[in-house]
Amino acid sequence: MSNQSNTPPYQDGFLITLIILAIVGLIWLFLPFLAALFFSLIVATATYQLFLKLQHRWKLSDTTAATAMSILIFFTVIAPITYLLVEISLRTGELYGSVQGWVDAQDSESLKKIYTETAKKLPFDLGDQSALIAQLDANLTKLITVAKNTVVFLLRSIFSNTAGFLTFVFLSVFALFFFYRDGDDIARQIKVLSPLPNRYDELLMVRFSSLATVLTISVVIVALLQGVSFGILMSFLGLPALFLGIGIAVTSFIPVVGSALIWIPVAVYLYLLGEVWQAILVVVWGMVIMGFVIDNVLRPVMIQKISKGLPDGGNLGALDHTLLTVLSTLAGLIQFGIIGMLFGPVIAAMAIAIFDVYEQIHGDTLDRENC
Repeated sequence: MSNQSNTPPYQDGFLITLIILAIVGLIWLFLPFLAALFFSLIVATATYQLFLKLQHRWKLSDTTAATAMSILIFFTVIAPITYLLVEISLRTGELYGSVQGWVDAQDSESLKKIYTETAKKLPFDLGDQSALIAQLDANLTKLITVAKNTVVFLLRSIFSNTAGFLTFVFLSVFALFFFYRDGDDIARQIKVLSPLPNRYDELLMVRFSSLATVLTISVVIVALLQGVSFGILMSFLGLPALFLGIGIAVTSFIPVVGSALIWIPVAVYLYLLGEVWQAILVVVWGMVIMGFVIDNVLRPVMIQKISKGLPDGGNLGALDHTLLTVLSTLAGLIQFGIIGMLFGPVIAAMAIAIFDVYEQIHGDTLDRENC
């Protein structure tokens, strides 16, 4: 009698139910860590060949090579972003202290003088200006209270996000080590447990590796180029080069607007200070050097060169669709924060890869009439 006939009834259905419950339970359990784990998986996959080269060149053990790569990724990718968040927190605290000190130093006469001078610059007639001054004077206490509460809320949010990011950093580096050291074993176990034929498992893994490599390397290189170029310009203009350079590097991840979130306010600031030529230089640098040369010329060239050396010949799915890439990047930003700008395109492109696998397996049964 066959093994199939000896199988108790409903065993397969019960086992599938247990597997689904186990997966859902694990996702629920590790939900706070999923972003850090996914980020580590993407980075480790994108740099795994570098890990193998490092291990082979220096004859290192798996543990030593994984430790070295984790430290390298920390100082080249994670540490600069951490510095930016900490610096923003400190500068926000300084700004709050300065504003608080200025408000406490004002009396009723000085405030009325400020009201009057401000109202005169507005396109109102004298009657409207007087009414505006009276309203401001009557609601001064409420306005100051609202301003204080707003600043305190923003300050707490930034410090809270910074603390959360530091936790994210620790988990990411910790997970990186194990992805490097045990990467081959993890991939092999996935193939064994997957019900798909191994060739489809291999196809999905290769596609994920290609996506991670192209996205990570191209994004990091573009961010470094934009950050370094803008930092040099800021140093020449006497502005905080390191802080603004890292700010440019981080915002370059954001599609459409990108580094303009930094260089436009800097240009406006210089213009308000009367530094017109410096403001024009910043605008030209942002639009031409960073916006056109680096983002629109160098980025596609890098993606093309990187993708040509990939096992799947550069078939990158969603990355070929500009609309889907932009939408998935923005969706990742909304769902996961700034690090989600890397997650969105990978998730969208992997979904397309899964659809491709389905089409290959069930191609004979699909209705292709009039298509």
